[in-house]
Amino acid sequence: MALKLYELIKRPMVTEKTAVMAETGSYVFEVNPSATKTELKKAFEELFDGRKVVSIRTIVVPAYKKRVGRFSGTVNAGKKAIFTVVGEPIELFASA
Repeated sequence: MALKLYELIKRPMVTEKTAVMAETGSYVFEVNPSATKTELKKAFEELFDGRKVVSIRTIVVPAYKKRVGRFSGTVNAGKKAIFTVVGEPIELFASA
């Protein structure tokens, strides 16, 4: 079963650290945990025209317990990908 582009790359991770990384051409996205690097590269280059992916680093984020007051629960596990890109900057990160 092939996943669609929007199922592979879920959303951008916009934090202070990723905003600094975006200035150097590295962008961080939350991705599908079952996605491979070749699928991610193909999906990124199709979603963002005019940009070429130089490298991809993936991180599997484990689930962890979190407590807020007397309520405790778990934060879902996931996967992040750091795309190093050559080309025009992505407007989404330029405004951050």
